Amino acid sequence: MTDAFSEEEKKILEPYFTNLERPVFAFTSRVPEEVVAVLFSKYSRSQHSIRKNFLDLVKDPESGFKGILDAVSAGGSNDAFAAALVKARDFFRRILVEYGDDSVGELGIAHVACEDVSQIAAKRIESARLMSPLEKSTRYVVFEKGKYYKPAAITNSKFSGEYVAMCDELFETYSSEVEPTKAFVREKWPISEFDFNGRKVSEITDEAETKRAKSAYESSVRARALDILRYYLPAATVTNIGITANGRAFEYLISKLMSDELEEVRTIGQLMHQELSKVIPSLVKRAAPSNYLVETKKGMYSFASAKLANVKIKKQPTVTLINYDKDAEIKVVAAALYQFSHHPLSQLRKIAKKMAAEERMKVIDEYMGKRTSRRERPMRAAETAYYQFDVLSDYGAYRDLQRHRIMTQIPQLLTVEHGYDTPPEIVEAGFGEQFHRCMKKAASVYRKIAAEMPNEAQYVVPLAYHFRYLMQFNLREAYHLIELRSTPQGHPSYRHVVQEMFRQIKAVHPALVHYMKFANLDEFDALGRLKSELKKEEKLAAFEKK
Repeated sequence: MTDAFSEEEKKILEPYFTNLERPVFAFTSRVPEEVVAVLFSKYSRSQHSIRKNFLDLVKDPESGFKGILDAVSAGGSNDAFAAALVKARDFFRRILVEYGDDSVGELGIAHVACEDVSQIAAKRIESARLMSPLEKSTRYVVFEKGKYYKPAAITNSKFSGEYVAMCDELFETYSSEVEPTKAFVREKWPISEFDFNGRKVSEITDEAETKRAKSAYESSVRARALDILRYYLPAATVTNIGITANGRAFEYLISKLMSDELEEVRTIGQLMHQELSKVIPSLVKRAAPSNYLVETKKGMYSFASAKLANVKIKKQPTVTLINYDKDAEIKVVAAALYQFSHHPLSQLRKIAKKMAAEERMKVIDEYMGKRTSRRERPMRAAETAYYQFDVLSDYGAYRDLQRHRIMTQIPQLLTVEHGYDTPPEIVEAGFGEQFHRCMKKAASVYRKIAAEMPNEAQYVVPLAYHFRYLMQFNLREAYHLIELRSTPQGHPSYRHVVQEMFRQIKAVHPALVHYMKFANLDEFDALGRLKSELKKEEKLAAFEKK
């Protein structure tokens, strides 16, 4: 039964809710996130609806909420508004304490921008699972010379001159090769080779169509050139990140950032806490440095250093399947049946184990076989099987793969000791010699700094250098990760990683990846992005014509 409101109540509610008549509605942007959190928290201990509880807040003189609404209606920020806000937040804090901070903290959302942060800091920020970050792309943006982070620990040391000179040289080389690399891409993959609306671009006579095709082509040429040249960029390169998360996620993230080994990351945590305290103070009030994290990491670095100091590092392929669920097929089949039966899982596992391989395949076919796009992921029975990979890719590839957070990721420190990748186009375009010179010089500077400051030394390492990280995920996430990151328009380095993951999973569980039919195992298509851009332009043209 939907609530009935008087005309007076409707006037109060209408600016803050998208409707007053239906059982499904949304808050408008006028409602502060802390108020949303309080109102949602009342669901657990109130017989009333949110809109009724909203009215109760307005009528309660202790809440200070009516003062906020009156001040907003009167024109916004003034002394009355500030006083009402202080009173309201004290009131909200009492409610949040009463209802339990942890769960209520998930009900308030905030948006934070972190600008001019290094690649190292960006990865620390984005390592949090329960948040949605979006970062400046190395594919679409030419990074400006001189825009890199200068850690105080290095600039106040004897390494300052070498560090700055090395970063400047990497950026200078990167910038100087942008236009020549674009020219190289145009020559190697000329526009005349591509189709637009079923015809070769060179055959199109319509001026608007020609303009669209050329625009898509130039966009893809630029993206391909920047994909090649990003290997030069040092980890100190600054970027911008937008983050959307709930209060609970932010509270944990801030504590983790404040407990980091790097001063830059600790400072970001402190600044984030200051700014979020202005918009959702009740939801991030407990964020603080964690002595547990600080002391544990310090102790483990010391222990690992002493224990492994004389142990030679074994060479390993780019992607290695370290561990996997030996009973994965049985577990997935049993879990698939579980949802659609009334039997206990232990009984279904025994039944699945006794099935012939062909019969299990029928269940898997029924469960996964009807997928028509990569966005139709297998249902949750696929989460009962897991895979653990040790990956050694270039740091640039890690930047992209790390964004998949529904998994366990454990990175090591960035170093130069595992070598680096050389894009073949760099050599083909005639820049091989200076590329290798830059990489070797950066390694030399890194080693000097790392002898005294291993954490800060990471900043000078170019994205071309290999970086080791562990990735553990379930079968359902494998479908998402592999099918998305193997698309032809993807960067070749991370395409190689996920294609190898597919091959190695298929070697142990062919039945479970049989329906991963949107995984693309084709050789690298240098202008796969162009084909994607041309298709987009075709759709836009058709839409506008319609």
